[in-house]
Parts: sequence; structure tokens; C-alpha cells
Amino acid sequence: MNVFKIAWRNIQHRGLGSLLTIISMALGVMMVVTVLTVHGMVSRAFNDNSNFGYNILVGARGGELQLAFSSVYYLASPVENVPYEYYLAFCGEKTRQRELKNSIAWETYAHEKSALQLASGASADQPPSLLNTVFEDAFSTQQESRLGIHEVGLHYDWTHTAVPINLGDFWVDETTGAAFRCVATKPDFFNKMLVSIDPEKKFEFSEGRCFEEFNQQHGHYEAVVGETVARKSNLKIGDTLQPTHGDPNDPGSHIHRTDFYIVGILKRTGTANDRAVFLNMEGFLSMEDHSKSLEDDSLLGKAAAAREKKARAEFDDGKLGNGVGGGGGAEEDDDRQQTGGPHSTHDSASTEVANPDSSSPDSRAEDTQWPEPLPMENREVTSILVRTIVGEDGTDTVGFFLPSVINEGDLETTLDWSSFRPEKAQKAAQAINPVMTVTSLFASFVDPIRWVLLALTSMICVVSAIGILVGIYNSMSQRRHEIAVIRALGASRQKVMGIMLCEAMLMALLAGMLGWAAGHGLNAALGPIIEERTNVQVGFFDFAPKIPLSNFWGGQYLPTWALEWAISPEFLVVPGMMLLAIVVGIYPAISAYQTDVSKSLGK
Repeated sequence: MNVFKIAWRNIQHRGLGSLLTIISMALGVMMVVTVLTVHGMVSRAFNDNSNFGYNILVGARGGELQLAFSSVYYLASPVENVPYEYYLAFCGEKTRQRELKNSIAWETYAHEKSALQLASGASADQPPSLLNTVFEDAFSTQQESRLGIHEVGLHYDWTHTAVPINLGDFWVDETTGAAFRCVATKPDFFNKMLVSIDPEKKFEFSEGRCFEEFNQQHGHYEAVVGETVARKSNLKIGDTLQPTHGDPNDPGSHIHRTDFYIVGILKRTGTANDRAVFLNMEGFLSMEDHSKSLEDDSLLGKAAAAREKKARAEFDDGKLGNGVGGGGGAEEDDDRQQTGGPHSTHDSASTEVANPDSSSPDSRAEDTQWPEPLPMENREVTSILVRTIVGEDGTDTVGFFLPSVINEGDLETTLDWSSFRPEKAQKAAQAINPVMTVTSLFASFVDPIRWVLLALTSMICVVSAIGILVGIYNSMSQRRHEIAVIRALGASRQKVMGIMLCEAMLMALLAGMLGWAAGHGLNAALGPIIEERTNVQVGFFDFAPKIPLSNFWGGQYLPTWALEWAISPEFLVVPGMMLLAIVVGIYPAISAYQTDVSKSLGK
């Protein structure tokens, strides 16, 4: 009979004791495998997500981590909003002209110009004098210069793509009760922004299309849902959803009465975008409580507030008719003209409107009275995703120095802040590099926690290995006669010692395999919870990410050709347990080796 069969019979002979030792070791292995796998998968997902389609994130001043987690991973509540002018600082002349002309400041300028013409005595049937023409041209130049109507944004020369987003609402699935974050943005989020820069990966749709800036059938009320949202809530193209204002668990939250029509479902990206509901920003801003109130004590401000109050009253009385959205303009490179029915006043866009009852989409489009987009002074954004230009050498130098430039406040000094904007908003924004922020988080907090967990679970394995030592050693007094008989039958001291070591190794091997299977079973059981919290899918056959051999202890002594090899650390757990079993089994093996045959046979 060979050494392994004898060792296996010894394990069977001590059945209960061996089983308990194997189970205790298996529990330790299970915990180690679970920690390695879950932490590795989540870390890899966060690191992969840190290769965003943008390299600068601009948002309200506050904690950098909160800004990153709210705007990148949609996990935290946003700090605050920032004025819409910050977004225009990254836009070109065409976009700025369109947005600035949709403002109370521009409307005021038009009224002032008309008043100047009346004061000068000019009329439609009488050509203005040369002096009046000079005054009007000077006035126009001065006002357009104040607004920067013909200028590019302050940071436009460094910007490749800039997309604003608005947060704050959720969509709650009535069937499952699951809540998903609503992200209001522009079509450029999908058309120009990338899922990741390196490697370059674009957004793709498994069904449907991206929502449009303005659609004849749905106005500004179109939505796109992530893959996880569509799969879990069984959403499809053509379905409608109504966002909930604020956190659904907050007693002060309420459901908006406006329907958003799902026109697209994203392909899985492996990022937080899979569990988000994307809304057209124009439709989002037109809903109740999404308009920024004007804060101005001047005569002009009071007049604007009075118009807003009158518009709300007229809407409540039914004088403005029904409508579901505001007009919209094209993006920077889009020459498409705005279409739609008659428009109401600017301020009516800040009220929430009910969807018209109609038997067909065509009749709804013809009968709907679309409100105009919200004036710029009433707009705010939660954050701005900025992808900067790349240097000639391919390096991202702009992404490192531009955040500090923005944080120094150069933007605030160049803006002609109107009286509609409170002074507290003039130092409202900060810029961060989200990749560096997330990397710093993992280096400072997450990685140390992982090592603590691994240390605790490793101690479980060590304690279990000591159980092997105790179990084998305690049985030595009962097995000395057995060992003496084996020796008398011709077995050498080395073979007896090998039997003891094989016994420890077999127990460690069984415990390791059982613990490995239990660990992955635990991963599969925790998978839905992990996916819900982090959007990371962890299943039974998902393994801890590979690590280069050079990162392991002693890896610096490996030959050059082996330094590029990588292996999942969980595949080292079972061999490590067997090695640990050999170490703790040496002492019982030496005791068996030193057994006196003559004395043991006499007992």
C-alpha cells in the first residue's frame, strides 16, 4: 500500500476530527477567496470606470469624493448646482450665441435698444440720422461685448467635448420598487462623449436611438435607459416613465406629472451608466421645482418675477393650453432649425405641464403648444463633463493643469454677472481630475481595508492549519503502536514521515477545494446585492483579476521572461494552504520519524 492510501485511511479512521478540521480550514479559504474575488472585481470595475470618456469634472465646491461619486458613479447625492454660465465657458461661439440669446439679459438688451430708438425719434418710415446710427451701433457693440455674444468660451481652446448633466431625480419601478438615478443631459453625451478614452469606446444602442434635442412627436420629453434598468424593469421602446423629484425615501419627494418616452436602450457598458435613466435636459428643466428662481431686488428683477408669477397663474387657469416641453436648439455642429408649434412665454417653461390627451402621435404633435426653453438665468447644472484636447505628443497635459486654473477663479473674473445671479454663485465651482480622485480613494482607504480583511481571513486559515497540527499530534500517542508495526513490516523512517506529511497535505487539499467552491458559491449568492450597489456583476465562475508575478513577494528575483506573467491570486490559495499544512505537519512527522519501534511494540 502506498503512502497516499495509508494517509487517506488515517484520515478516515479519525473521521469526525478530520471533518471538523477540514471544515474550519474550508471556511477560512472561503473567506479569502470571497474577499479576493469581490474586492478584485469591484476594484477592476472602478479602475476601468476611472478611464472615463472625460478627464475633468466641474461641479459645485465641496468634497472632491462626493462630486466624483455623485456625477461619475451616481452613488452619492450631488453637492449643489452651479450657474449655467460655467458650461458656456467650454463652448464655442455658435453654442454661446444660441444660449446667450435665450436669456433675460439679451431680452433686456433688445428692450433697451427699442427704447433708445424711440428716444432718438427714429421711426419705421423715417430713416435714422447718422448720429443716431452711430449711437445705436455703439450701444449694440457695448451690450454684445458685455455678454460675449461673439466670443468663444474662456476654456474653449482647451476643450474637445463638454457636456452638462443634471441630477436630483429618480425613477422608481412600481413593480420591483427599485430606484434608479435620473441623469438629465444633452444628446452630445451619447453622440460625442465616449465610454472610455483608452481604449476608445463609444456608446452603442441595443435598441432604438439617442433622444433628440427636439422631436416633433415627443417634444423635449424623450429618454434613454441603461441596460441594467431595462433588464431589471422589463422596459422597452415606446414605454413611458415619470421621474420622482428628490430621493424617493424622502417624505418631501413627489412624482412629476410629465411622461418621458423611452426611445433608446443602451448596450451594456460595464459602467454606472447601465443603471441610469437619461432624460433630455430641456424636458428636465421644464418640470416643476427644476427652475432656478431669480434673485434680484432691482426693478427689472421684480418685473421678471412678476411675469413669472403671472405665467404660472395663467397656466393654472388653463389660458396657456397643454404642452409637454420646450423648444430647443441644435448642438455646436448642428444647423437644424428649431421646429414646433406656437410658443408661450419664457417663464412658462419653468412650470410643469401635463401630457395632452390624444389618440395618435401625429395629432398630439400638431395640437401641442410647446413652451419655449428656460432662460439661461433660470438654468443650473449639477456638473460638467469635460474632455480636453490631447497634446501633439499624445499626452494629456491639459487635464492636469486646467483644473487648477479653474479653481483659481479665472472664470468668475471674466463673467459679467447679471443682477439675476446671487453673489454666492460667483465662487461656486471647482474642477477635479476624476481619475486621480478615484485612484487616491482606493490607495488611501479601499486597499488598506482589503489588506485588513485578507489578514483576518488568513488568520482563520492559520488557526485551521494549527488544528491540523493539534489533530495529528494528539493522535500520535494512540498511533505509536501502529507506526511501530509499519516500521516492523519494513517501512523506513522517511516513509513514516512522508505518511504524516501526506495526511496533512490531503486535509489541506480537501479543505482548499471545498473552501474554493464555497467561496464562489457565496459570490454567486451575493452577486445580485453587489450588482445593485456597484453595478458589478459577480458570478460563480468570476475569478479575482490577474496580478503580474512581479507584484508578489520575491517577484523581483524572477527572470526577465517571467516578469510579464500574471495569475489570479485565488489560484495560489490552495497551494498556499498545502504549503502551510506541510509546515505545521513537520513536527508530528518528526515525532513519527523518531518513534522507538521496540518500545512501541511492547505496549
